[in-house]
Amino acid sequence: MATPTYPTLSTLSSFLAQSFDFIVVGGGTAGLVVAARLTENPDVVVGVLEAGLSHFGDPLVLTPAAYVKSIGDDRYDWRFRTVVQEHSSGKAIDWARGKGLGGSSAINYQMYNRGQALDYDDWDALVPNSGWSFTTLLPYFRKHETFNDPTTYTSKSNLPLKTLYDAKFHGSSGPIKTSFSTWRLQIEEDWISAASSFGATWGSPADGWSGDHQGSFHGLSTVDRGEGDNFGTRSYAVTGYLLPNAQRKNLHVLTEALVTKLTLLDDNSTVNGVSFRHSGKEHTLTIKKEIILAAGVIKSPQILELSGIGNPEILAKAGVECKVKNLQVGEHLQDHAASRLVYELVDGETSMDIFQDEAKAAEAMGIYMTDRSGPMSTGGSAHCFASFASLSSQSEIDEIQQSILGPESSKSTLPPKAKELLAKGMADPKDANLQIVLLPVSVNLEGIHDQQLFMKPGPEMVGKMGISLGGCTTRPLSAGVVHVKSADPEDDPEIDPKYHAHPADALLLAKSVELIERMVGASPLKEKIKRRAFPSPEKFDLSTKEGRMEFVKQYTGTEYHPIGSLAMGKEGEGAVDGRLRVFGVKGVRCVDASVMPLHVGGNIVSSVYAVAEKAADLVKEDWGI
Repeated sequence: MATPTYPTLSTLSSFLAQSFDFIVVGGGTAGLVVAARLTENPDVVVGVLEAGLSHFGDPLVLTPAAYVKSIGDDRYDWRFRTVVQEHSSGKAIDWARGKGLGGSSAINYQMYNRGQALDYDDWDALVPNSGWSFTTLLPYFRKHETFNDPTTYTSKSNLPLKTLYDAKFHGSSGPIKTSFSTWRLQIEEDWISAASSFGATWGSPADGWSGDHQGSFHGLSTVDRGEGDNFGTRSYAVTGYLLPNAQRKNLHVLTEALVTKLTLLDDNSTVNGVSFRHSGKEHTLTIKKEIILAAGVIKSPQILELSGIGNPEILAKAGVECKVKNLQVGEHLQDHAASRLVYELVDGETSMDIFQDEAKAAEAMGIYMTDRSGPMSTGGSAHCFASFASLSSQSEIDEIQQSILGPESSKSTLPPKAKELLAKGMADPKDANLQIVLLPVSVNLEGIHDQQLFMKPGPEMVGKMGISLGGCTTRPLSAGVVHVKSADPEDDPEIDPKYHAHPADALLLAKSVELIERMVGASPLKEKIKRRAFPSPEKFDLSTKEGRMEFVKQYTGTEYHPIGSLAMGKEGEGAVDGRLRVFGVKGVRCVDASVMPLHVGGNIVSSVYAVAEKAADLVKEDWGI
């Protein structure tokens, strides 16, 4: 078979020789979407600058269960680190973000969720007349997706699928393939059954991607289970948006190119180009139309600030001249905070802890290499979305709403309207503001600050079979910052998610821990659990609210879903407008997760694809292309 060629992958000299209409800064999840959509017009020339490697055909990217190896590896992961979390663990936390073409879509867990309709409708409320409601975004969710219906799978599942779905809410011809895992563990079924026993709204929703995902169900994964050479591999921005268009003569991609700043006209009114570092040398290119900023939640605000676009006081401290004042750059950073519990299974039960045995791991890899099935073919797991209101007394609802709207309101820097929307949801039994995630493997919660430690079993679970249940805040109140510390583009910015800066988040997480313990006490799951391995009952009494609050404050980490550092909003509240154009300057638009003004339920990759698809249409409309 002939070795494939990729004309879009440029050498430095060929890239510098081009005349670009648009340059996309960042060849990650969002950047490759916009680049592919703009170059559908053969007269539009687009360049993509990516700091990482291409990783084409890399088994650590393509093998669904291999993300445990790529996360924490400098070749694939930026390995960012937060500042010490003063309101939480008192530790700095590793933040894994994808480095290379495909960005975080190349290293994520491949869990494919959508937020509830309310999440996106709240975006639309914060940015009036902007068209960011769920109804408006649903066509973009469909546009990026090809749903592999399980009735068509050539590889049969080892367990029957009990999750409901409705194909009309899914795409049938999009670049990103989604599917249900065909290799599942019985313990996942037992957990869903235990949760379903709580009542009618606790089982599988009619379709967890329809805008109503309240309940418990198996998640979709971005794994291709359709016919073709990509069967059984990760479906991500590279395989979906770049490689199918690799022959386009108007699309040029340069890897190992670190963007150092955007350039502006002499009057600072307009961004007119970009400077980047490649092979140890600095280069500058100008553009005819605009810069598309898609470097992610950390790097996108950093690049703006390095360019002199941001808060004058912050820029001055970093030694950067302020050229465009925009006080919201790098503000409103939000993440799904998560606290996990680990349970040991009774003898005879199995989990992904089988991989602790090197022989079993090698056997699983052999099965995958033979027919792309078995444990290594699985991506994602099972989820439960629940409302705080349905689990809480009226006094608890009053307490959390008072924390949001009362004297402690100032502990969240979100806009007033955003806080009103979030407070309202706390009393709404249809607002699924809690997520429980089942990982059918033991994680090391003493290593929650260090991804390489976290991905391994804790000492209490070595040689044992276990599961981890994580409670997550889907609509957090705490909002942090991302800001440059110096004018050096290779110096990571200061990242502070401010976990638990607002007390509502600890109340939400404590409620999720209460729910997890209730699930573990319900049949048929309780019969499979030997003990709670972490935290031990001796260390934390999780039967009391005080014990749960103490635990979540000490053991909170990331769910890998940062958003909002260049949030949409009204001028003075947001960094970008409803068409994603940066306030205060022409010629630059941001299209990644940075622009999301409030968080959404579940893993964010589907929302990033939808935002980028819509962003591409906005660019086309504004430039008449």
